[in-house]
Amino acid sequence: MRRSLLALTLILVSACAATRQGSSGQRQDDASLEALKREVMRDPFADTDQFSVNFALYSPRDWHYPFAGAHVISPFGGSRHHAGTDIKTVSGSRDTLRAAFAGVVTLSESRSGYGNVVILRHANGLETYYAHNRKNLVTPGQWLNAGDPLAIVGRTGRASTEHLHFEVRVNGQAFDSSKLFDHAHNRLLPVKLTFTKKKNGTVKIK
Repeated sequence: MRRSLLALTLILVSACAATRQGSSGQRQDDASLEALKREVMRDPFADTDQFSVNFALYSPRDWHYPFAGAHVISPFGGSRHHAGTDIKTVSGSRDTLRAAFAGVVTLSESRSGYGNVVILRHANGLETYYAHNRKNLVTPGQWLNAGDPLAIVGRTGRASTEHLHFEVRVNGQAFDSSKLFDHAHNRLLPVKLTFTKKKNGTVKIK
């Protein structure tokens, strides 16, 4: 039977905690972590055309708002088909961005309009993007727990002010992060989202 995505998330967090203990089982823990990293990278639709994530079951250590104290300055969608949510704080610069969920860094580099961008792949089947960073603090293949620092906010790429361009994607398709985050209060919403892959490759989110 296929392991539930939330259960996998909790296993990954436990495995990472074990690797930091420095015990005689370090080598085994590292091997287990590498195996679980590979599991995270699997296509969430590999065995099914539908999966669900119940964020109401997440504990405080399973998530972290990516930019504490920030507010939305440009929402998802609109006339310019904005693929993410732009958020910033009053201080603006040199603030630390943090991983929304535990996961593997799949990209950390400079990319055209994104500027310096970090992409994380998560055990819940989602990806998160953190763009326009002044400086990236992580490297590809690195494991991050929810809340771990990953970049310093900036205005690289196509950006007119210091802010975080935050994206959430499934199967490469961006969707509105306000479906899972209450940006006004910097918290995770206790919602269950179902992702259904259609025959044309697009994903329906409900």
